[in-house]
Amino acid sequence: MKRGPEVTVPYERGFGRFSALACLFLCVTAGASGAHEPLFMMSHEAPGKGASDVHVAVHGEWGETEDETEFELEYTRGLTRNLALRVGVPLVRIGGDNGIGDPTVLAKWRFWDHDVLGAKYAVAVMLQSTVPVGDGSGRLGHDRPALSAGLSHGRESLHWYYFVDVRYRHQLAEEGSRPGDRLFIDVAPGWRPYLGGLEQTDTVLFLEFNYLHVFPARAADQAVPGSGGDYLFMAPEILLSPHNRLMFKAGVQVPLVQSVDGPEARTTFVLSTEIRF
Repeated sequence: MKRGPEVTVPYERGFGRFSALACLFLCVTAGASGAHEPLFMMSHEAPGKGASDVHVAVHGEWGETEDETEFELEYTRGLTRNLALRVGVPLVRIGGDNGIGDPTVLAKWRFWDHDVLGAKYAVAVMLQSTVPVGDGSGRLGHDRPALSAGLSHGRESLHWYYFVDVRYRHQLAEEGSRPGDRLFIDVAPGWRPYLGGLEQTDTVLFLEFNYLHVFPARAADQAVPGSGGDYLFMAPEILLSPHNRLMFKAGVQVPLVQSVDGPEARTTFVLSTEIRF
């Protein structure tokens, strides 16, 4: 989906330096591979006490209007076995504009974790806020935070997975207007086609179904026509872990249904490299 009004923070040279440092960090850091979780939704996964996840991701969006590309570095730290804190920094390109998008800070608490013979069930809650870096005059960062809350449930076994979540995002008003709130409901079954040895590449496939309701934006206390709507997306994904230090993830989210009068639905891809140490 198209982002709201944002501001530009130039980074042409900084982008290259940031990318190089991020890739170098990934190459020299050791640890266990990251969690098997879908790309476009929330999961209950947490690194564990004293463990960390680092991932570098490239997001791209295509539509009838200008394209958007985002390069993001995220770091997740396990404060306890079930409590994790994540910080993300996005570098964004929209059309001909380049800049830093709103960084994010997320706290996740897995408050229920139940093992049965051959499977594991869990439920987690998350709270997230953006760190506004804009001044309200541009397109890449807001000058007010967006606040999100969500609940996720999932099941994992040797061959089968499923994840379900519900999330709500509230954007505070800026310069007399406010982007519409968003409600997300997601479901993703997953399948490991074969169970290999420790030295073999581990493969997991997911198929996400993502529902999004966009509430109308408001300006001068009036709803903005054509700014809200309902959307349904499908996202096939593949996760590959060539050894116990590294995981590659790729997925494409394709719009299936959208409201006639809502903003344009867009196709999104994600390529991600993740490690746990």
